[in-house]
Amino acid sequence: MLNSIKRTVVFSAGVIFAVGIGTACADSIADWQAHKIPAAEPKITYSGEPVTLKFAHPSPPASMVPPVWRAGFKWLEEATNGKLKIKEYAGGTLHGAKDGFKAARSGISDYSYCMVAFEARGFPMTKVFELPFVMPTNRMAGVKVVSELATKYFRKEFERQGTYFGLMALVGASDIMSRKPIRKLEDLKGLKVLAQGFEPEAAKALGFVLVNIPYPEIYTSLQQGIVDAVLWVDPGFIPYKIYELAKYHTTLGLSAQHIDTCVNRKTFDALPPDLKQAFYDFQPRMAYSIVKTIGVDFHTKAKGIYEKNGVEMITLPKEELARWRKALEPVVNKWAEDQEKKGVPAKALLADIKELTAKYNDMSADEIFKTIIEDPAQGRIKF
Repeated sequence: MLNSIKRTVVFSAGVIFAVGIGTACADSIADWQAHKIPAAEPKITYSGEPVTLKFAHPSPPASMVPPVWRAGFKWLEEATNGKLKIKEYAGGTLHGAKDGFKAARSGISDYSYCMVAFEARGFPMTKVFELPFVMPTNRMAGVKVVSELATKYFRKEFERQGTYFGLMALVGASDIMSRKPIRKLEDLKGLKVLAQGFEPEAAKALGFVLVNIPYPEIYTSLQQGIVDAVLWVDPGFIPYKIYELAKYHTTLGLSAQHIDTCVNRKTFDALPPDLKQAFYDFQPRMAYSIVKTIGVDFHTKAKGIYEKNGVEMITLPKEELARWRKALEPVVNKWAEDQEKKGVPAKALLADIKELTAKYNDMSADEIFKTIIEDPAQGRIKF
């Protein structure tokens, strides 16, 4: 299933690389970056020459995520008394979007975007959030869930690629925009839905006709009635101006798109112990900052654009959303059964996600950030 779903996530990741938005931070992020949280400050004893790491990503320098990284790197350099610096290589100058693992493994970069959505195999557990309704509904809670799962499930998949796990930021979840309102499961029945790479069995379970059309053709497809609805994410809907034709937005949070990073093993292993710990603890804080920018701030901005353009925002009642979840349970269960046959502990992973989601989903963003500072979840990289 995930091999087909990944095509949707890959394109969504490409959208993330391109869309621009002003940076907005919660007080917790601003306080952290201003060194106002004593518990977040590393204890640095290293007195040698400064260490500079090469960080590579495919995003244009002016797009939405790079400013978030730069603010984080500035904090890291200041917090380590200038001993750990990170030099950014944006826009694919060191490697392409699909080559992050190769670049980090070979030493072209020290720290890279390593998007598992581009990988055809090798990441069944890391891709679990691409399954329907597995991602926590509280996007900030997803940062903590991923951080605590990484040691047990995701770390080894990155290490098999010759790298270390950096971070995974669950930055968005797919919703549906349509020409007619979708308020219940039956409203989908028979609709032609553009859902690039979506699992056919999942489409069948939801009762719609799956249409695979290249995303650049979405607008004209809606204009001409070739499709009735589009299953996608805000960073796709907005730049493609889907809201001009599809005047109904139904919030589903169906499957996640994520930004992933990996680390060159030799580079990390060579760092002094205190710089290792500072860089390690930095990862979930950066994931939090990224999710806040894309998953929360951009979502808020998108809602304003929808409303300004006359789009009705539809939120399904809990009872109705439960019907959607129930319809898709067999799809998730089949994935788990198939993975178990391959020796992958898929059922345990799903159970742990459910348990951790229950633990963190009702927390506020600031409460979650506090837990990230106090407990960065050791073991994502062994050192």
